Amino acid sequence: MYAHGLSLLGNAMRRLKIHYHSDCAFFAGCENMLANMCFSPVIQAEFTISFSYRDSALYREGVRARMHGDVCLYPMAFPDPSSVLPAPVALRSARRIIRLLSRVLFTGPLLVYEVARLARLFRRLSPDLVHVNNGGYPAALSPRAAALAAYVAGVPSIMVVNNLALGYDHPRRWFGYALDRLIAHSVGCFITGSIAAAERLQRVLRLPARRCRSIQSGASMRSPSETVAETRRRLGLEGFGGLLFAVVGVLEPRKGHHVLLEALHRVRLCQPESMQAIRVVLAGQGPLERSLRQQIADAGLEKHCFLIGQESNIANLFAVVDVLIAPSVGYEDFPNVILEAMGSGKAVIASRVAGAVEQVVDRETGLLVTPGNSDELADAICHLCNNRNLAGELGSNGLRRFQGLFTAERAVGRYLELYRSLMEAQ
Repeated sequence: MYAHGLSLLGNAMRRLKIHYHSDCAFFAGCENMLANMCFSPVIQAEFTISFSYRDSALYREGVRARMHGDVCLYPMAFPDPSSVLPAPVALRSARRIIRLLSRVLFTGPLLVYEVARLARLFRRLSPDLVHVNNGGYPAALSPRAAALAAYVAGVPSIMVVNNLALGYDHPRRWFGYALDRLIAHSVGCFITGSIAAAERLQRVLRLPARRCRSIQSGASMRSPSETVAETRRRLGLEGFGGLLFAVVGVLEPRKGHHVLLEALHRVRLCQPESMQAIRVVLAGQGPLERSLRQQIADAGLEKHCFLIGQESNIANLFAVVDVLIAPSVGYEDFPNVILEAMGSGKAVIASRVAGAVEQVVDRETGLLVTPGNSDELADAICHLCNNRNLAGELGSNGLRRFQGLFTAERAVGRYLELYRSLMEAQ
């Protein structure tokens, strides 16, 4: 007992260390909580902070923009797993088999290499806690390597999973079962943003309830770098006086852009008078860009719907739009973009997926629709167009909800409470 008391006193006298690790193709929405915590005065007051990540030109650009300040950065030159796969072959079935076999052959050696390098880093830094940020589960390889490396180095770890975990209903996941068991054994606590994601992860990894919890994220609001007039001019909306909608997200199937375009097509056919007062800005990049452009042209929406690419400062866009649409069809957790829209005082139309139902209060701060249902989405768009004042009311209510629950400071406080409880448990 005397020795335990000395240990606690020693920890109190020295500054504790926390190390963050993340891996993503770019500095995405799920990275924003990392930036919030790394530059939180309350976290900095208690912890010395370090941060490692799989290095890439695109991710490095986001780090430079968001991770400035007194944080030790450790870019890791890990191979992109997709870059070691063979070139595609002509037959689709053969291509799938080759890619599956390649993943099995390459994943093991890459994992061992990354675990060894990260374990060496953790031993050198000797953090008191490793906080692993993962886009989903299993998602990227290096977050799983970081979890194993922390265990090898004898450092407690938590893993934040920012999406719904993938089960074993596809052959490509069967080969990951043994690794999943190792991860489940190595990580002290798993965190998700939404209750739905926590329940899904608990089932997939067979975790006891005490080792998987939901902690709602928060958003740090950025300031616009343009005037409203400059942004409207850049978007070609100088003379437009109707309702401006925005969709912000990677152009990939799960984000539901195709459902939105189907809904807009229905509005154009059934309520052409409403369509004249609608403009929709689609911000983001991704593999579906060409097909979405074609869908816009086929539906006759060129005058109403615009793809603008990556928006460097989302605050500029939210300063001019009236409503955010989040039409995701699945595999979401706690979308950061919804929080940013609420923090900007904007109404939200969102699909009932995972954490969106915890963020948006239907008919109070926004409108919720069934995922993939273009009819419901069309009705929601028309409802706001026919009740122009309602968008402002929903946005004001959303801002109050954001300030009460979803600010960066409140979210950091929730994580700090977790950190402290883990330190006390040690």
